[in-house]
Amino acid sequence: MRETQYWVRICEGERCLGAGFLITRAFVLTALHCLRWRSAGNSRFDLELPDGRRLAGQLCEEIKDADLALIAVEDAESHGLAPAAPTDWPRPEVGWRGTYCPPSEETRLSGRVTHETVDYRNAADGVFKAVQLTVDQQLGTYDGYSGSPVDTAGAQARHEQHGQTAPRPVVGILMEERLDRADASRVSNVLIAASVLHAMDRFTQFSIGHLRNQVSVPESHRPAPPAAQAQQGDEEHTTPSLTSTDLYLRQLQRWEEEGVLSQEEATEERRWALRLLRRRLAQGPVDG
Repeated sequence: MRETQYWVRICEGERCLGAGFLITRAFVLTALHCLRWRSAGNSRFDLELPDGRRLAGQLCEEIKDADLALIAVEDAESHGLAPAAPTDWPRPEVGWRGTYCPPSEETRLSGRVTHETVDYRNAADGVFKAVQLTVDQQLGTYDGYSGSPVDTAGAQARHEQHGQTAPRPVVGILMEERLDRADASRVSNVLIAASVLHAMDRFTQFSIGHLRNQVSVPESHRPAPPAAQAQQGDEEHTTPSLTSTDLYLRQLQRWEEEGVLSQEEATEERRWALRLLRRRLAQGPVDG
């Protein structure tokens, strides 16, 4: 799977439901309306990668008012997936592109980001943080592109100025197309995407507390909650060992690289884990 090809085609058997993309190695982000044609009660899907592989996925969280869904990749660690693309905030007047094409379609979309992120009310009367885009390809309809990633060259250009190379960051997920006001039977060249970083804020799967609980170390060795929580009466927890702290720090680095945590969040988590380790090694409380 090439670096820029992190999109996923979501299928139920041989029927394509829509698109999504790997927000981490273990989760696919998509528009909830892409799943509306699935069989009643079904929450399991085939996730087709650009290299043709098919992985099993399980719907794990829905945010109906924002039209967003999260699919967990089953047995994700065994597939050798490349790191997910970095994420970034959308910036106006920056070029964007899409790398996904629906089945039987060969046109990839591109255009420009036109506005700062705004609250957008969708057809279901829900609200999400939206990115407004213009699109260069006049297709008449953009059915089949929903759920696919929107990436920009902003962060890549900043790295190249310093002689570095970097993948293009994902800033949005395509959600809707705007109708032509002069002819409501046609769409305009304006598309609406949801901001990826805002979308991630909505899922409990990416909350700090949930992420800590999912670290792959034995329950008895997991780091304790931060001191602020301990002061609220949650003190009866096992402090971390050297092994569990090392695993947790490695996991933090991975989450930071995949864009699950911001640099500031990852730095704070490292300080917390190391403070608890020092407390254990000193066999006593550590100030500050």
